[in-house]
Amino acid sequence: MQTTPEFPASITREVFATLCASLPPPLTDTPEARAARDEVAMAAVAALHPTDALEAKLAADIVLAEAYYADSLRLAGACRNDLAATDRCRARAIAMLRQMRGLLRDYECRQAERDKALAAMHPAAMERAGWWFREASVPAPAPSPAPAETPEPAAPADARQPAYDFATLTAAEQYALLHPARARLIRAQGGLPARLDFGPPEPDIVHDLVNGTSPILRALDQPPAAVAAE
Repeated sequence: MQTTPEFPASITREVFATLCASLPPPLTDTPEARAARDEVAMAAVAALHPTDALEAKLAADIVLAEAYYADSLRLAGACRNDLAATDRCRARAIAMLRQMRGLLRDYECRQAERDKALAAMHPAAMERAGWWFREASVPAPAPSPAPAETPEPAAPADARQPAYDFATLTAAEQYALLHPARARLIRAQGGLPARLDFGPPEPDIVHDLVNGTSPILRALDQPPAAVAAE
C-alpha cells in the first residue's frame, strides 16, 4: 500500500479504503484487476503530495472523479449502438472531467498559497515543497547545461512590479502566476498545444490567457530570459 508520511497511518488507511471502495469496477472484474486498479489509484493520490487529512481527502476526490470520467467514456463506447445511452455516458464523462479539473485547480491553488505563506515565515520550508510550489513561488536556480526544463518564478523578479492581491485576480491571471511556463506556452501557441504534458485548464481560462491584455498576461509575451534580466 502507498503511504503518506505527513500524517498517521490510520488516516492513510481510512482515506485509501474509502477511495478503493468507491472506484468503478475494472474492465475485467477479478481480484487481480481490482488490486491493480487500487494500487494505481493510491499511487495517484500519493503523487499529489497531500500534507494533511483534508488534502488527502481532496486528492482522493480528484482521483475518483478521473476514474469515473474514464469509466463513463468506456461505457459510451460500449453503448455505441444506443445513441441515447451513448450521449448520456458522454455527458457524464464531460461533467466528471470538469469536476476533476476544478478540484485539481483548487487543490493546487490551496497548496501553493499555503506554502507561499509558510515559506515567508520559514524559508527552509521551500526545500520540502513539491513541483507545484516550485513553479508557483520559487525562482529557479541558475540553469545548468543539462537539458532538463528549469522551473520559472511565479512572477518577474523586478522590484518595480506591483504586489498583487491573489484573491482579486481573474482565473487566467491566477493561472499565469501559478503556472507561468504553461501559461506562456498556451499564449504563444494561441491555445492548447497539440501535445500536452500537463492537465489542461478550463476553456475560458485558455481563451483569457491567449487574448487577455492585463499586465500579468502581457508579461507572458516576454521570453523567460528577458523577464529574468529585468
